[in-house]
Amino acid sequence: MHKTLIIAHRGASGYEPENTLAAFRAAEALHADAIECDVQVCRSGEVVIFHDRKLKRITGAKGKLKRKKLPQLLSLDAGKGEHIPTLKETLDMLDARIDMNIELKSKRSALPAAQVVRNSIRTGHWKAANFFVSSFYFRELRRFHEAVPEIPVSLLYEKRPRHLKRRIHLLKPSAVHLNAKAVKDKWIETAHGLGLKVYVWTVDDPALAETLRAKGVDGFFSNYPDRLMKKK
Repeated sequence: MHKTLIIAHRGASGYEPENTLAAFRAAEALHADAIECDVQVCRSGEVVIFHDRKLKRITGAKGKLKRKKLPQLLSLDAGKGEHIPTLKETLDMLDARIDMNIELKSKRSALPAAQVVRNSIRTGHWKAANFFVSSFYFRELRRFHEAVPEIPVSLLYEKRPRHLKRRIHLLKPSAVHLNAKAVKDKWIETAHGLGLKVYVWTVDDPALAETLRAKGVDGFFSNYPDRLMKKK
C-alpha cells in the first residue's frame, strides 16, 4: 500500500494549543510529514497564524482579528501561555525542517503571505517544494499562484469538489483537500483521474484512516498525527 502523507492539523493541535509555536514544535517532534496552519492579515499588516475571524474561542478576547494591530494580538494568550505567532517567526523557527501547508484563511491574505514566503526562501533554508498553499477562497489562491507560481497550490472543498477541470486549467493544482465527513469514493476517483492527489481533513481515527488508505487517499490532516503513522 502506498505511503500516505501525515499533515499536522494546525500543528499537533490535539496535544498543544492550535496554530501556536508549541503545536508546531510538537508536530516536528512527532515526525509529521508536514504542518498545516491558517493565515490572516491583522490591522497593522502582518501575516499572523490564527484560524477564526473572531478572537473569542481561542483567546477569550473580544473582537475580530483583522481589527487588531500586532502588539494587541501578541498580548493575548492563545492557550497555555502561547502567543499568536506570525507566519514569519514560524518559518524562521522551523527553517525548512518540516514542510508547510499554508491555508489562506481570509480575503486579501494571498499577496502578504506570498511576500513572507518569498522572503523565507531568499533568506533561509526554505525551497518552493517545502510549501503547498490552499484556500476556500479561489481568488486568493489564484492571486498567490500568480505571485509565486513555483509553489504548489491545492483546492480546498467543504463538500463536492466543483469546477475541477476549469480550476486545473487556471492553477495547475497538485491536490484537492476534501472533508472526511463528506468525501465520496467517486470524488477520490475523479480527482486521481485528473492527476490530483487527495488529502482528507480532519482524520484522528486510525480505523477511518485505514479505510481511506484502502481507497487510495494520499494523505490526512490530523490533530494527532502520531496516531495515523504506520508502525514499523
